[in-house]
Amino acid sequence: MKRLPLFRRAYGVVFLLILVLGMLFTGITYLAITNFFEASTQLLNKDVAGHIARFTSPYGREGFDRRKADSVFYDAMVISPSAEVYFLDTTGRVMYFNGKRGEIKEWQVPLEPIIRYLKANGKKHIVDLDPRDPERWKIFSAADVWREAEDTGKYAAPLRLGYIYVILGSHQFRSVSQMLFNSRITPMVLGSVSFLLAVSLLITVLYIQRMREADNIRRITASEKERRDFMINISHDLRTPLAIARGYAETLVMRKGELGPADERAYGELVVTKLRQVDQMVNQLFELSKMESASFEAHREPFVFSEMMQEVLRATDPSRRINLVNGMDGSWIFADVSMMERVVQNLVVNALAYTVEGPGGGIVVRLDSSAEELVFTIANTGAPLAEELVRWINDPDAMRPARPAIGLAIVRKILQLHGYGFAVAVGDGRNVFTVRMGLSDPRRPFRAEGSHRDR
Repeated sequence: MKRLPLFRRAYGVVFLLILVLGMLFTGITYLAITNFFEASTQLLNKDVAGHIARFTSPYGREGFDRRKADSVFYDAMVISPSAEVYFLDTTGRVMYFNGKRGEIKEWQVPLEPIIRYLKANGKKHIVDLDPRDPERWKIFSAADVWREAEDTGKYAAPLRLGYIYVILGSHQFRSVSQMLFNSRITPMVLGSVSFLLAVSLLITVLYIQRMREADNIRRITASEKERRDFMINISHDLRTPLAIARGYAETLVMRKGELGPADERAYGELVVTKLRQVDQMVNQLFELSKMESASFEAHREPFVFSEMMQEVLRATDPSRRINLVNGMDGSWIFADVSMMERVVQNLVVNALAYTVEGPGGGIVVRLDSSAEELVFTIANTGAPLAEELVRWINDPDAMRPARPAIGLAIVRKILQLHGYGFAVAVGDGRNVFTVRMGLSDPRRPFRAEGSHRDR
């Protein structure tokens, strides 16, 4: 698969980061507003239960006074419509409340939060169970109710009668608060977050765009230097065979009639050989230049890679020096046939030129296929490939070395145009080139005819 360009990936990462931060900021803002509202409401109403216990408590020596409790409910509703008053016994069980019995979902209120609230004198933000809505714990006000011990002539501690427990956010109050929050706070928060996201994204895009322009300038400068160095070295490579051919040609002219037929033929063949080298290099340069143009397109079609490969091997290796493994693989690929022929030809010619003959030496070409790709491998024994060439082949973003092998440059460019993987591994006295190609139609079985020393 092709990798996304660096700056496109940067845009995506920055957008996701800003989006996540925006959502996190919205959530934190919501929690902060909610906690602030609850804490301030609880603190402002911390004395509600205490006033009820001090002035209108229905707990008495004769027992619990329900008429007094009903009066408390009425007064509480007048003073604070959001309050729900509950009278609890010493274990936290609801003794009396204002409403129908079926409205209570949980009769037992945990005492631990109430005790912590009383110890903090109502100055801490603490929530406890709502008997009508036990799934959502609410802020509250609480007070314990005591009765002085009767005078028996002996020391006796006061007797706790129960607790007055006031939920500070009734269902009606929560509905009104939620409506106001949704209509006022939510649009304000979302609008602010959206504005901050838009501004942050705009600044980031502009910043990355400037970085991209700077990177493009750097790449153009580096590419120009690379091209200049490349042309200087290619000019040197062209000048060498031309100088040799010129020297032999001048010798033939100056010593005409002095040389024997065999020497003249040898000198003439050397001139022709060097001129052919120059011609080959010029053609390769033209081919590479053409492929690097923006308008160049590969003419793709489905074909069996092993058929084409064996034809190239028969043409370039008439002496049968290459060992072929799994050469009858019938996998199809979708590519430009002539360009892939050039890939195989250049890699084979390179291997034949730099292979060291002897025990344990040689060239091995191998095909391996899976459900998704066909892997073409060519390994040869010999001197290790230069480190800069290895780095340039294995890194798609690497700059072209000052003295590249034109044949390998053509191979690399063709495979880049097709989106195929290309890598080289050097070690144990071998250079191993690997080409990975996506399959065109792996469901179509095919067996290639013939082989080239297939085993």
